[in-house]
Amino acid sequence: MAATLDKVYHSELFLDLDHLTLMSELIGSEYADIISKRVNNRLRHAKLIGCPQTIEECQYSITREYLPTGITDVLSSMAFIRDGLNICILGPSDSGKTHLAKALGIAACNNYKVEYHHCESYLEGMVSLKETDYKKYNRKMTLFAKLDLLVLDDLLLHTITAEREIKVLFSVLEKMNIPVECSTSSGWVVSPIPV
Repeated sequence: MAATLDKVYHSELFLDLDHLTLMSELIGSEYADIISKRVNNRLRHAKLIGCPQTIEECQYSITREYLPTGITDVLSSMAFIRDGLNICILGPSDSGKTHLAKALGIAACNNYKVEYHHCESYLEGMVSLKETDYKKYNRKMTLFAKLDLLVLDDLLLHTITAEREIKVLFSVLEKMNIPVECSTSSGWVVSPIPV
């Protein structure tokens, strides 16, 4: 900030600056850095840092079609998070479900706490954690209640037969206050109760 102040002070326009413009000049770049760090931390926590997906890429093309038309614009508003709605992304293999789910997660990281998980490996990891370190498992479950958006990719792509995995899945859904109405889908984006 000192370097910015020195630069502004020595500029020709210094005496003509009003108070708000002067403050904007002084703290604008630092504020942008803080926001950038916050978003990067959220992306890292969400396990989405470095993912190239963007909402703009999730438009109708020859290879991908998102229905109903305009749904990506509706979802990119993130109103479903604010309203506490759950969404389910369905479609055949290689139709862009994961791409859209990651793009929504990345966009949500600007304002919300997000986590992205591939469901099968996530459940296996949580079952293992529950068996080896129950306190850490409980802490992790408590953190789910504080998330604004949980993305579970490939939910029920493979039939879950292990009773321990079923219990963990229902515990997560219960913590997030998510209704379990859809029984078969291969891509889910799930948002918990309103923020």
